[in-house]
Order: sequence, then structure tokens, then C-alpha cells
Amino acid sequence: MDRESGVMRKSSNSILLGCLLAAAYLAPLAAQASPIQNPVVSMEFTGVAGPSLNGIYTAPYYANVGPAGLTQDSQFTSQNSTAIAIYCDDFYDDVDTGQVWQATVTNLDQLSTTQVDTGLMFNDMSPARQVSDYMAAAWLVEQIAGGNLTTLQTELDSYAIWRIFDPQALQGLSGSDDSLVWQDLQDAFTQVQDDTPGDFSNIDIYTPVDSTPGSAGSQEYFAILPQVSAPEPSTLALAALGLVAVAFAMRRRRQST
Repeated sequence: MDRESGVMRKSSNSILLGCLLAAAYLAPLAAQASPIQNPVVSMEFTGVAGPSLNGIYTAPYYANVGPAGLTQDSQFTSQNSTAIAIYCDDFYDDVDTGQVWQATVTNLDQLSTTQVDTGLMFNDMSPARQVSDYMAAAWLVEQIAGGNLTTLQTELDSYAIWRIFDPQALQGLSGSDDSLVWQDLQDAFTQVQDDTPGDFSNIDIYTPVDSTPGSAGSQEYFAILPQVSAPEPSTLALAALGLVAVAFAMRRRRQST
């Protein structure tokens, strides 16, 4: 009886060890699949890298992102903040170099066609329209970030993003540029018509906490998340094989008692 109990205790330990190993391996994957819900961060506008059209600088811009509560640029350090490229969707408001503000972070995957996300800057539309608009803007952001556009195409795509949310964004453009922006808009909505927010889980939206268009403390921005390499199939297979081996060893030990 004691010997059998000892075998059972060892088998239980093996099960526990296998579960712990599996949990340790899979926990990072679960974290990647479940982004933090709308955290607040501090942002500092650090500059413009894109070209200008009609006197307006276009994407990309750059910012530092740090923990909530920072109030001046000297508080952003390499230890507590990250420099990222950002893409503006807000033509109503302005931001100056060195400006600091607080923003909520929303992954585009969180948007729903059944409920408007009032945490975003643009929320005075139906849920389906909000999803469609933000996905179209995200698609244009991806085109700019891809680095394969001409200077003019980058400028036009930036104006197309602005036009999605601001009907006045194209005022002052030449007739030819205006027509090209409308073509870019049409292409964007066509490209995303069969997509879902989950297709843009690589996009975060940074919305100023005082987010009323035209009187917000900052602009709203998109950012593309760094690519995270998925585990190779061979790695997953080895992990599964390890668990199978543990189970097989346990079975053999039981049979030998």
C-alpha cells in the first residue's frame, strides 16, 4: 500500500511538472492574444518625418510613449518609454513638438459592430460605421508604413485618413489631388469590406483622454505593433511530444506496480 501510494505521489508530481511546463510555455502566447484593455499612457510628440502637402505635414510622425502621469518631456527616458511611429487620423486638432498628454490605448481588435466604442475620438456614428471607418484608416496606415509608396502617394493616403473622419479635410487641395484622395478612400473601403476588427489586431489607437474633436488636448493616432514571431510548428510539436512522453512514463510506472 505504501509502495503504491509512493508511485501515485510520484505520478502526481509528474503530472504537476508537465502542467507547469506547459503553462510556462503557453503563458506568453495567452498574453499576446489578450491585450490589456484600454490602459492610459503618457505621450510626447517628438517630430515629423513625413512630407508635406498643401502646407500640412503628413505621416509618419514620431512620439515617445511612457507610463501614465508624465507631464513634461524631461520625464521620458530610455528606461521608461518607447519611441514609436504614429499616424494621425484627426484633422481637427494640432500638436506641437515637445507636447505631452495622456492617452488611452485601444487595440482595433476590440471594436464591435454591435456597440460603439465611446473611448475613441470618433464615436458619433453607428457601430458598423465606426468599425468600417477605423478599419479603412488602419488599412491606409499599413500602406504608408509599408514604405513602398511614392512621396505623393504617402501624402494622399494621409489626407484620405483625415477625410474619413473630417469632411473638411480636403479643402485647399488641387483638383487632381482631391480626385486621387477620393480614389484612395474608395480603395481603402473596398479592401476592408470583408474584413473584421480581428484582421487589424496589429493596430493600436492612441486617443487623448480629452478627446472631443476640435477641442482635444492632442490628436488621435494609430500605431503598428511590433511583429511577434509565432512559435515554429516544430517547437510546438516538441512541446507536445514532451507532454506525451511524461504521460507515457507515468502509464508504464503504473503498469509496473
